[in-house]
Amino acid sequence: MSLSLYYNTLRYLKPEQLFFQVYYKVCSKMFGLLGKKPCYTYYRQGFPIVFSKFPERCESYYGENMFCFLNLSHRFDGSWDNRAQGDLWRYNLNYMDYLLQPSMGVAEGYRWIENFIESITDNSIATDPYPISLRGINWIKFVSIHHNKFSEEQLERINTSLYSQYRVLTHHTERHLLANHYLENGFSLLFAAVYFQDEKLWGLAKHIVESQLKEQILVDGAHFELSPMYHCIILERLLDCINLLNGAESISFDGWIPMKTLLRDYASRMLSWMDAIVVKDDTLPLLNDSANGVALSPTALRDYARSLHVEWKSGVLGASGYRHVIRSSYEAILDMAPLGVSYNLGHSHADTCTFLLWTKEGTLLVDTGTSTYNAGLRRDYERSTRAHNAVVINGCNSSKVWGAFRCAQRAHAEILEDGPDSYVVRHDGYRDKGVVCSRQYICHDTDIKVVDTLEGNHHNAVAYFHLSPEVKIISISKDKVITDRATFLFEGGKDITVESVEIAEEYNLLLPSQCICAHFNDRLQTIIEFPIS
Repeated sequence: MSLSLYYNTLRYLKPEQLFFQVYYKVCSKMFGLLGKKPCYTYYRQGFPIVFSKFPERCESYYGENMFCFLNLSHRFDGSWDNRAQGDLWRYNLNYMDYLLQPSMGVAEGYRWIENFIESITDNSIATDPYPISLRGINWIKFVSIHHNKFSEEQLERINTSLYSQYRVLTHHTERHLLANHYLENGFSLLFAAVYFQDEKLWGLAKHIVESQLKEQILVDGAHFELSPMYHCIILERLLDCINLLNGAESISFDGWIPMKTLLRDYASRMLSWMDAIVVKDDTLPLLNDSANGVALSPTALRDYARSLHVEWKSGVLGASGYRHVIRSSYEAILDMAPLGVSYNLGHSHADTCTFLLWTKEGTLLVDTGTSTYNAGLRRDYERSTRAHNAVVINGCNSSKVWGAFRCAQRAHAEILEDGPDSYVVRHDGYRDKGVVCSRQYICHDTDIKVVDTLEGNHHNAVAYFHLSPEVKIISISKDKVITDRATFLFEGGKDITVESVEIAEEYNLLLPSQCICAHFNDRLQTIIEFPIS
């Protein structure tokens, strides 16, 4: 990798991130040299919470040591740190969400907690802050729901390990990453503070949650990483925290009432944005790192919010940069957004100016999606510009995504016209090639026109249009592609080709599909016509 790539990645980081990147690495090396390991014998009494009912979790544990995460099944072989199914799989194993699935019995759930406790010193990710955060919440939920079915010895065993893990977390919150990971640390510490009735934990949790909600939730209610999936994950956790505080009314930490108000306020904003971004049949657009089957569905999140008496209003997409166009023949999600928050683009794709389309008959245009977080060719491709409904110049990405979660130079988007019938966005992602790109959407009831204009040096450009796996191509000519859901007319192009591609709607699940590739030089007008019903 070139020095320029590293420089243009690191220069966007906050000083806080750079400091803790170095600090945590130095501490880890020093502890290793001194033979110092985490201590798991700190005991503190836990006080079960009276929770309202949680949404049901999908089944991921099938009994007889068989787990299925991310569409990959594997029998537990005694190792919590087995990398055979990839890093994200083993992290899911360590999160222990399956404790909350409907079929999980108390004895079986305790068996897995005990197994984890016994193996913790041989588990290299046991003390990673993100797994501690998610696992801690799941243990507190599980113990609170079933506390009268545990013996005193079992509760002492659980609380000793749990409190010890939280002591590790307090010294290793993810200030080197920030973004959703740091906020999850704060949510989990809130759970720990209430469960253990610990004012010091409350103070740390309060600081993180208050500061990060203010920073991470945009004015229109979107989470600032601009992934609808992570938006829904954070929203569920907000609702969990409301549930937590509702069930612990006897506690009165400093700032207790303002915290309850804050959580409800931000949950309402996030619900409004979710309602504004979902399309027909409550479909969540899979933009940036997003996949089905991970976060709760919009319907489940609404039901959960209502059960907690959280109210919200109809939302309007604004600061996030996404726009939702609804016409009689189609719905479109237009991405006129920045890539995300500048200091953490780990879940962002080089997708500036992409768009998604739905017709009355179903989905028409999709992005390639997210099937893996493992570094490699597939991850590179899914984050690339050509994997989205966007324009690629000279075969290059509009933003320099690299590694599994890195981004160097990035496109800056500017909205020039903001609807309701015409939207124009311009970006400078190809400034190193002397090119400025603009895209206009002209929205009519029976068609949408997409006008791509390139200003600057001579170039070889391709506009990609990824068809849903459900769509069938009926005919192809030099300037027209007819499908069973819409007709694509191209004006100003050089040639039209069709590629075979694979679409990921879920992790580790690839579906064959086709992508229309429109080759052009300076200007391309694409008219997508929909059948008149």
